[in-house]
Amino acid sequence: MKKLSYLLLLIMAMVYTGCKDTGMLMPNPSGGAFEVLLVVDDKDYRTAAGQKIFEVLNSPVPHLPQVESQFRISRLQTSQFDKLLQTTRSIVFVVIDSTQYTRPTIRFINERWAKTQCIVNITGPNVQSVEAAIEENRQTIIDYLVTGERKRQIGYLQSNANKTASEKVFKKFGSNIVVPTSLNKYKEGEDFLWISNGSGITNQNIVIYSYPYTSKDQLSAENLMAMRDSVMKKNLPGSFEGSYVGTEYKYDYPSATVKNVNDAYAMEIRGLWKMLEGESMGGPYMSHTRVDEINNRIITIEGFVFAPGKEKRNALRQVEAMVYSFKMPQEVNEVVITPKSN
Repeated sequence: MKKLSYLLLLIMAMVYTGCKDTGMLMPNPSGGAFEVLLVVDDKDYRTAAGQKIFEVLNSPVPHLPQVESQFRISRLQTSQFDKLLQTTRSIVFVVIDSTQYTRPTIRFINERWAKTQCIVNITGPNVQSVEAAIEENRQTIIDYLVTGERKRQIGYLQSNANKTASEKVFKKFGSNIVVPTSLNKYKEGEDFLWISNGSGITNQNIVIYSYPYTSKDQLSAENLMAMRDSVMKKNLPGSFEGSYVGTEYKYDYPSATVKNVNDAYAMEIRGLWKMLEGESMGGPYMSHTRVDEINNRIITIEGFVFAPGKEKRNALRQVEAMVYSFKMPQEVNEVVITPKSN
């Protein structure tokens, strides 16, 4: 019961607080993508709790070929936080004070001072309880801030959408996706579409393919990765005979996670790709696989990046936003699917 009470008090629901009482329009958020402002006094920052929140925010992004942190962190003391900084896109506050708080609490606050703003407010009476709260909810904190950035990116994509790409996706799959005008190179195959920016510096790619749905077993991580290699070998060969965009299994085995996307099942896979039997090329990728219930088929949407010698976090997360913008035929047509009983 004590543990349950602790967890219930630990995470509070998303809180929406805007400028409704003033009637004023909110400003746009300031700061760069995946930059976080950490507001914590020196006395608290030097403790195990302060170091814990820094460690969480600075933790490496999984499945990148080199170490890159989740966020770029700027820190200042509470007294230095003023109105000029209130519009920062992502803010984390930490306060440890036994005179104000009797238990640790983590609050997630949307749009307090700016549009699409994300705030994490961490409070507690002592170092031990706050450190434990942060560790218990480290992934929730990361996911909240990353999701906020993804929503901002999708908003940008919608204002800068490539209509030709959207038309190709709809014609081939009956689906919608939002990609920027910079992705304007295409390759089509049978139930396959590749969209790329063709850049020699930071190359971003979206791949969509489909195949008949016959069994739930097809949705296992192993079967999906095997299908990926098969599709890529057929449709994305390298410049050397027999080479193709394959999957790296030896040094960084892909991870698979079941996600709820638009209130429906999706299998998300993250890992590294490499050019097999050919050039020395590779980079990170992520994909969503979902069931098209209208046409009884499986659709996979993947984003991958090639940026030799460059940081890849932001480029990968940009294509992630494109993947998350994808709408299945039943969503495009607003069809309600009643699951079968068996």
